[in-house]
Amino acid sequence: MEHSSDFYDVLAPLFDLMTDWEARLAGEGPFLRRMLVDHGAMRVLDAACGSGGHALALARWGYVATGADASPVMVALAERKATNAGLAVPFVVADLARLPAAFAEIVPFDAVLCLGNSLPHLLTQDDLVAALRGMAAVLRPGGLLITQNLNYDLRWRTRPRSLALQSGLMDGQEHLVWRFADYDLAAGRIAFHIAVFRRGESGWNVHTHTTPQRPLFQADLLAGLAAAGFGAARSFGKMDWPAPGFEPATSPDLVVVARKM
Repeated sequence: MEHSSDFYDVLAPLFDLMTDWEARLAGEGPFLRRMLVDHGAMRVLDAACGSGGHALALARWGYVATGADASPVMVALAERKATNAGLAVPFVVADLARLPAAFAEIVPFDAVLCLGNSLPHLLTQDDLVAALRGMAAVLRPGGLLITQNLNYDLRWRTRPRSLALQSGLMDGQEHLVWRFADYDLAAGRIAFHIAVFRRGESGWNVHTHTTPQRPLFQADLLAGLAAAGFGAARSFGKMDWPAPGFEPATSPDLVVVARKM
């Protein structure tokens, strides 16, 4: 299996093919903007930013946005997108636990986002708490944290094998991207796979990349937030507005909004 940063280094060129940013931001934007407005947040860090879609959207919406990701290839992609869009959004290479070192010389942020099912890549509760403490350290007192992950209280019970298949052109070649998972109940781990199909002159070929995940249950996330110095945590079932409450048995996502105490 690949470490998560290596996994996303390999997949970075395909990341935007796998993500319908227009549809995603149309759905998530009202929730994010409402939360940020309600908490008076203007300086926002998009942690685990991937190819920078949320950070660039924040800049377009008038926020002072910054992005960080553990994958240097993802960060380079986000920087190119910012340049092409004419947006002054800085991006840095840093994993969640090392955010304090990366941003030691700046004024703390009003809000930190950690979206896109990033936290299940942290394989122990200690790793989760270290990451949450890293995010807390770059927030002002009372600052806002918004996290969005899949609902593993549901997924660990139903064990769905696959997500939707995406397709598109990259470098003139047709690509298909299929995400699927294997569940190791005894070990408490998930093997998360991405199969990349490329259509060439001689037909299709496929390469599969795999990284481990730990199912992130609501109770573990709330306990981690408390240990990292967050309070007033609210759980939602999806990043929509109006936002539905979190229902462990039915919600597609676990979205938690908390404040640094």
